[in-house]
Amino acid sequence: MNNALSVIKQYLRGIPASAFPDYGIGRRGASLQRLLVIVLFWPVFLLVQLINGAGLLLDYVLFPDFRRVTVREPLFVVGVPRSGTTFLHRLLALDPRFTTTALWELLFAPSITQRYFWTALASLDARIGKPAGRLLLWLERRVLGGLDGVHKTGLLDPEEDYLGLIPVWGCFLMVLVVPSPSLWRLTFLDRDGSPAEKRRLMAAYRRFVQRHLYFHGQDKQLLSKNPSFTPWMQTLADAFPDARFIGCLRNPDASVPSQINSILIGARLFEGRDTTTYWRDGFMAMLDYYYRHLLEVLDTLPESRQGLSVMEVLADRPAEVVAQLYIRFGWTLDPAFRERLAEQDRKAKGYRSGHHYDPQSLGVSAEELNAVFGWVYDRFGYSRPEA
Repeated sequence: MNNALSVIKQYLRGIPASAFPDYGIGRRGASLQRLLVIVLFWPVFLLVQLINGAGLLLDYVLFPDFRRVTVREPLFVVGVPRSGTTFLHRLLALDPRFTTTALWELLFAPSITQRYFWTALASLDARIGKPAGRLLLWLERRVLGGLDGVHKTGLLDPEEDYLGLIPVWGCFLMVLVVPSPSLWRLTFLDRDGSPAEKRRLMAAYRRFVQRHLYFHGQDKQLLSKNPSFTPWMQTLADAFPDARFIGCLRNPDASVPSQINSILIGARLFEGRDTTTYWRDGFMAMLDYYYRHLLEVLDTLPESRQGLSVMEVLADRPAEVVAQLYIRFGWTLDPAFRERLAEQDRKAKGYRSGHHYDPQSLGVSAEELNAVFGWVYDRFGYSRPEA
């Protein structure tokens, strides 16, 4: 009950704050574009959350045993955003030992009840030639296709399971809708979160994982990919004592401007004004913490529970990186999985990113990169940017 009241209070504060955000001096109040988007966004969003909430409640009636599911040796892929977390996640998802969340489950079927409902409809649709499936695929490409250069995804693709925490106000992505300090605090959870907040989020996340395993197989290991879980690493390690963590890292020259540009693409959907300074300053501070916290927490964990993936190596030799991580964790490579990795190795040679941007237009200068991330360049042997 206390958790439900806490979430209701977040919505009561968040809805008006979303219409009149505070971006700092000269950027207070509402823009016409934001008001129009917010008026369209909240009714649809709240309707989906009400449906999802009903499904979650039904789980306690229809599938009460999900609460007894044991979460065994989950693997968390964390790290600096834009550092190969998605690539590594989709490589690991090829291993049948794992189960991971798909976008459709996160957005429209967080409950067991909904998953059975939608899979039953999909089965019926398949029997009559998939007319609904083809229409859905067409709509998906129209809605998500424009993001392919930044983060290619589809409803059936593996996706970040922190989206499953949207109902409990635990998903940082909501900051695009509600640029509020309470959501920014999620990016420093290990450091700034209260014990009560950490317990609330971990309890909600454990229930989410139990539901997922109940539906997909209790013999499976959860594979979770979330750069936004990087500042939650210690909290997650305490909540799941047998969890493994893979931290992903990349040259700040590439990761920092790329992430700022990515968030600005989302921000422009909600805001007609120029808010570049707000997002740049916020993400510079956030990413500084991510780099430091990632390495600090990995260093505190036993070698058998942690590994580091450097993007420049992963992109060149993905199969080798995965094989080395498995040796570190004491796992064996399934022969079929090994062959799939070899195929990904061949594909990696021809990959070129479709994400293009001008770092100077983002206000990310070589001087600032050196000042904030100079220690990263030095520790990992990256060339420092020149002014």
